[in-house]
Amino acid sequence: MRVHNEVAPEALIRQDFKVLDARETLRTTWEVEELLLAQSVLGHAHEGHGVFRGRRFPNTTQDDVTRALRLDPDAVREARQALIDGIASYADRAIRGDRPEGLCGPDGDPLLGMSTLRLISVDPADVLRGLYLGGLRDDADVRLQVERAHGIRIGAGRGYHVDFRRMRALSLSAEALARGEWGDAIERLERDGLIVGPERAEEPDVHYQFIRFRQGPGASDDAAIVAAGLMWGPGVAVGVFLADAIDTLEKYVPVFADQDERIALRIEGDFVDLRLGRPEVRDLTYLAATPEGREHDTPDSSLRHLLAVDRHVDMCPLEAHLLAVRGLPAPSIGLGHERTPSGGFYAYVRERVAGLREGRP
Repeated sequence: MRVHNEVAPEALIRQDFKVLDARETLRTTWEVEELLLAQSVLGHAHEGHGVFRGRRFPNTTQDDVTRALRLDPDAVREARQALIDGIASYADRAIRGDRPEGLCGPDGDPLLGMSTLRLISVDPADVLRGLYLGGLRDDADVRLQVERAHGIRIGAGRGYHVDFRRMRALSLSAEALARGEWGDAIERLERDGLIVGPERAEEPDVHYQFIRFRQGPGASDDAAIVAAGLMWGPGVAVGVFLADAIDTLEKYVPVFADQDERIALRIEGDFVDLRLGRPEVRDLTYLAATPEGREHDTPDSSLRHLLAVDRHVDMCPLEAHLLAVRGLPAPSIGLGHERTPSGGFYAYVRERVAGLREGRP
């Protein structure tokens, strides 16, 4: 795998998007699909996937991809924020006890443009519980508590506004920040001017960048959704999915503010019938954690993968997950980048849930 320090060529960016667009149909509107495919192109550029074919461009940013696709970065950020706002509005109405009709925004359109959500009947209170659990399970301190309690490694990190010009002056790269261990160096990176405040977000050299605190196998969004459904019901699974969607979308919005966590904390403070707390957050964090040595057997689907329709069975992974947690039969489909068979994966999650309930690892 060859690593290039420069930005990915615009021609490759456009070609990768074209291939993705021709190959995949997502269970959402074209407008939302375009937003998600553009984010997938960035991942391909970073990892050397798709048409990049083993050539990695880790210093490419979402701004670079957006402009290469001849889109307006401000408009794209606003469109992504509007999707988050729709979920936040749903949560606000549910907290007030309004019981929204279907999983829809105030305009009546389904959340995330996903038509399936218009038809799903779940208790809005359960969706709030899932948003709460999902919004806090990726917190670095929560993961550390779970690591210590269960004797496992998960790994953790978060996004920061990074001055790429300063990053290069310090002989660092986006790859080093994303793959290293910087948990004890965050204050130093702030003093060095590499990590900057959100007030500088609009500067051309400032980009939202993931910085890894601790290395580890990570966690599976698929496992979080399915485990939440098995533990607390389908409505909670939907809420966890929506929290994961916010976490994806907020990586390229006008103002980054950990919006999934902010919604979770509002629910914790204002929803009187929550019935769940930090112990359940830690339980879900444990269940979603990928065991060491099982990385290739445990899918971690991106939002694009969760919504990608398998044309052989006319079903996307999220729909299969929601059938599984209801105990209903579903055809086997491939999950995540590794195309893990869903049937075996569901058996694996059920075993982990049973083990947690019985007090065994």
